[in-house]
Amino acid sequence: MNQLSTERPVKPKRKLWRTRFKVARNTLCFAPRISYDDVCQPAVSEEELQHWGESILLSDSTAVLHRDGTITRRAHNMTALYANESLAQWDEVYRFHDRQTALHKIQTAKVYLPDGSVRKAKKVVQPYGQTAVNFYPLRPGVTVELEEQQDYFIPDRIAACMWGQEYFQFSIPCRRLRYTVAVAEPFTLQYRLHLTDLEPRTWKHGSYQVYQWDLHDLPGYETDDGTPHPREVLPWVDLTTLTSWEPINRFYLNDLEPPEKTPPQIQKLSEELIQEDQTEEEKIFTAYKYASEDVRYGRHPNELALEKTREVGSMLEDMRGDCKDKSSLLVSLLRHLGIESSIAILLTRMNGSAALLPGARFDHAIVSVTTASGERLWLDPAGGPVTFKDIPYNDQGTQALLLNREAGELTTIPEGGPELHQINRVCEGTLASDCSYQFTSEVTTSGDTAMEFRLKYVNRNEDYTSLTLEKELAASWTGARIEAPRFLDLKEISQPVRYSCQTTLDQWARQIEDIILFRIPWIGSMQTAGLINVQKRNSALQTPSPIRFSDSHRIQIPAGFSGYGLPYEHHFECKWGHYQASVRVEDSFLICARQVDHLGGIVLQNEYPEFKEYWESCTRADALDIVLMKQGI
Repeated sequence: MNQLSTERPVKPKRKLWRTRFKVARNTLCFAPRISYDDVCQPAVSEEELQHWGESILLSDSTAVLHRDGTITRRAHNMTALYANESLAQWDEVYRFHDRQTALHKIQTAKVYLPDGSVRKAKKVVQPYGQTAVNFYPLRPGVTVELEEQQDYFIPDRIAACMWGQEYFQFSIPCRRLRYTVAVAEPFTLQYRLHLTDLEPRTWKHGSYQVYQWDLHDLPGYETDDGTPHPREVLPWVDLTTLTSWEPINRFYLNDLEPPEKTPPQIQKLSEELIQEDQTEEEKIFTAYKYASEDVRYGRHPNELALEKTREVGSMLEDMRGDCKDKSSLLVSLLRHLGIESSIAILLTRMNGSAALLPGARFDHAIVSVTTASGERLWLDPAGGPVTFKDIPYNDQGTQALLLNREAGELTTIPEGGPELHQINRVCEGTLASDCSYQFTSEVTTSGDTAMEFRLKYVNRNEDYTSLTLEKELAASWTGARIEAPRFLDLKEISQPVRYSCQTTLDQWARQIEDIILFRIPWIGSMQTAGLINVQKRNSALQTPSPIRFSDSHRIQIPAGFSGYGLPYEHHFECKWGHYQASVRVEDSFLICARQVDHLGGIVLQNEYPEFKEYWESCTRADALDIVLMKQGI
């Protein structure tokens, strides 16, 4: 938790004459042009193109921050194409720019055909700063080249600065990757390497300090549905010229902060919602419930591009707002009640969890509340129908900037374990002599699992809820009959979500003469399907998000039968999960208990065999038959 420095951003020097007259700036002095002949040999083999679908010959990017705070960006790319989807992406390429504040020039756009001939792409300048580039003809084996430069003639809206990132490996092979950053005095660049120790070559060019990474023959990185975000597994560099988060705090404070003087609509709303005899926690809950449930998520299409929060009157009139609108409303309500609260902006977990250098890289807004006792609560009124005091896993463990007039506060939102996202089931049932298993169950869910149920069912009537829940529960087991499914606490977001039902599994067990083989229908049963079935992986694997499945069954067994080889226990663990299950006989009942904790995290390629072994062990334990034998045999 860090109070931010109040250091102001560096002031730019006088304007360049090319900025005044909106003329393109020269960047080739920092990174001389690389031609097609420099990278086209040897030719990419057809076998490699068939494997990857395409191959990058050149990825050359240059970013320059000039002394007046304006930026020039240049990109030069050449790619050999083969797969249909790769070809389709280059049929027509669009570029946009604001003619009042920037200049965009396409310097080269060509198609190199397999027979050695070259065709120029067709550039079509369209209204409102749009340019369409048509590459033709395209067929397997062609190489496309696109070289372009964009000059910005005003500094960034936040401050005269530059920030960004660059990956040093892609999902497809790259023959040459060059990344150049040039920063003019009085600015200075700081950078942070992630998953690499590759330092840049540096030199001075006039008043510019230049940093350059020049890499060759980079392998591709296989990806699939289980691959983590690139920032978690690929080498990359993060860079910025901002010396602190203070300009970011100041900018977003101006856009998102509620008015210092409480609007009359908020005062009236507070009088309608809040009772004087409520405790502090009850007041916080009432305000959160209103912002989360009563105000629906979204904006009118004509306000989608509006960066500032909506005016309170408009939001309360149509009862609609996005994450920043809902957060601003909740903060305004709480402050009117004398409860300390702030808007927190963050980059959600699905975009990687690495701590970033100062820059405007946020995609979500939530609320931080400090109670009179000093406890900090994190509330996400736009995260869905989340149980009070819970926040979605997508917000947890992320870097957050708390906006306040004292320069802001940079912190990390606490990350909860599987105990915060639980599915707990308690079952009582009977295994009949005809091998059917009938049981009643009550299930309690919390965290993201509770939120998912509310998202599906909270606004539906009882008939729809019963029918759809029946289908959802029956889908887990072949031949299942679900009766009397009903929610117990669906709409009360101060409580976990609970539901109950009666389940009949016909012919669930198998009888072989005097032996019955019975498989316990665990909730959240593990299976070796899809990504876990392969023998090895060429990329990292994102494991399931943290969640706990706990399950217990008390099962009446048929008269005259007893357990064979019982009791038994299974216990497996690794750094990505814990598994424990036990079965024993008490009188004429099977007592079965199981708890599985998915801990989340990333499995690297060399760790995959360990994870695969753990998962397969759990799967076999879940599928194990319980043997019941007739007494006296």
